[in-house]
Amino acid sequence: MSEPRRRVLVVDDTPANRQVLVEHLDLFEIDSLTAEDGERALSLLQHESPDLILLDVVMPNINGFDVCRRLKESPATRDIPVIFMTSLTETADKITGFRVGGVDYVTKPIQHEELLARVTTHLSLRALQRALQAANSDLERRVAERTAELERLNEELLATNRAHGRFVPTEMLGLLGRDRAVDVALGDHVQVEMTVLFSDLRGFAALAEGMTPGEAFAFINAYLGRLSPIVRRHGGFIDKYIGDAIMALFPGKAEDAVRAAVAMQQAVRQFSEERRSMGLPSISMGIGIHTGSVMLGTIGEAERMEATVISDTVNQASRLERLAVRYGVAIVASEQTMAALHGRDGHGHRFLDRVRLKGKREPVSVFEVFDGDPPETIERKRKTRALFEQALSDYYARRFAEANLGIAHVLLYNPADRAVQVYQQRIAHLMANGAPAGWTGVEVLTEK
Repeated sequence: MSEPRRRVLVVDDTPANRQVLVEHLDLFEIDSLTAEDGERALSLLQHESPDLILLDVVMPNINGFDVCRRLKESPATRDIPVIFMTSLTETADKITGFRVGGVDYVTKPIQHEELLARVTTHLSLRALQRALQAANSDLERRVAERTAELERLNEELLATNRAHGRFVPTEMLGLLGRDRAVDVALGDHVQVEMTVLFSDLRGFAALAEGMTPGEAFAFINAYLGRLSPIVRRHGGFIDKYIGDAIMALFPGKAEDAVRAAVAMQQAVRQFSEERRSMGLPSISMGIGIHTGSVMLGTIGEAERMEATVISDTVNQASRLERLAVRYGVAIVASEQTMAALHGRDGHGHRFLDRVRLKGKREPVSVFEVFDGDPPETIERKRKTRALFEQALSDYYARRFAEANLGIAHVLLYNPADRAVQVYQQRIAHLMANGAPAGWTGVEVLTEK
C-alpha cells in the first residue's frame, strides 16, 4: 500500500509566486492548497489540515506573523509547521517569525531547491511527530484500558477480601500477625488476654417449631443482624455463630464486652416489642462474659482449616451464659471480668453467687450486670442491691433466719426478681432440713 501524498498550504498574495511553488511541489509529489491572503488561509484551515504551511509575511489586511499567532492559539492547527517566505531580511523580523511559532524562515527571492529541501525536511519531521503522537495516543489508550482493568481487578479483590472477611474476621488475622488470609498457615497461634462473650436466644427450639425452614432462617438472620453490629461497634468481633448463639471476642478492654452485652440486651428487648406488636411471640436472650488468657490459632487440616480460640476462658464464658438461665437474669459476668473493669461502679451490677464450674476445683464469684434490663427493673435492683448482698452474706455465714428476712424484704419491693426467688427456695430448704456437713453455700454447676 503506497504512502498518502503530503499536502502543503501555500499562502501568498502574488498569484505568480503561488503558481511557481505549486508546480515545484508537484514535482516532488506534494499536493498543494493555496490561499491569496491570511484571512482566506484561516478560513480554509477551519476544514483542511495540511501537513505544512508556506506563509508569506507581507500581505494585505492581516500579515503572516499575525496569521501564525492565531494558528498557534488553536488546538486544531497549533501543531502544523509554518515556514515563513518573505523579503524581510532584518534579524529582528526573523526573531519575530520564530517567536510567533514558525519552524523556518526563507527570504525572497526564493531559491526553490533550497525551499524544497527545507519543506521535505519539515514534512519528514511532521510525519515523525504525527507517528509519535499516534504512538502516544495508542499508549495512552492501552494505559487507560490497563488502568481500568487493574481497577476492576482491584475492586474484585476488595470484594473478595470483604467477602472473606465475613467468614474470617480481619481482627483474627491481625492478632495472628498476618495481613492476608493466604498468609495464614495451619497451626499458627498466639496467646492473648481478652474477654469472651457468649449469647444465646432463649427458647429458640420452641419458636422454630412453628416456622418453616425459610422463616426460621429469616428470623435468625434478622436477630443476628441486630446484634452483630453492636459487637463491632464496641471493639469486638464475632468468632463464630452457633445457630442462634454468638461467640464474640474483645481483645481490648473488658468494658467493651460489658457495654456490648448491655446494648445487645436493649436491642433484643426492642426487637421483642416489635414482634409483640405484630402478634408474634416475645423473645429474650442471656449472656455470659469472662476475661482471661486464650489461645487463638488455626485448626483443621491443610485443605480445610478455620481460625478459632481454644481456652478454658471460652468454656467458662459459655457456662456463665447458662447460669443466666438458672438465675433468671440477662447478663452474668465472672469476677475476673468485674475486676478488669476500670469503672466498675459505673455499671449496674450485684453479686450473684459463688459457684464451682464443671472441671474446676476452686469456686468463683459471679455477678449480674443489669444495665440492659428495663428501666423500672434497673431501678428496683439498684435500690435493693445492698439489702440483697447483705442477705447473701448472711446466707454464706449460715445466718439463715437473717438471710431469709433480708430476702423477704427484697421480694416485697421486687417480687419478680428470679435470683431472689432462687435464694428464698434455698434458704427455706436449709431452714427446714438443716445444712449438710461441710456445707459452704457454693453451688456446683454440672452442665457440660
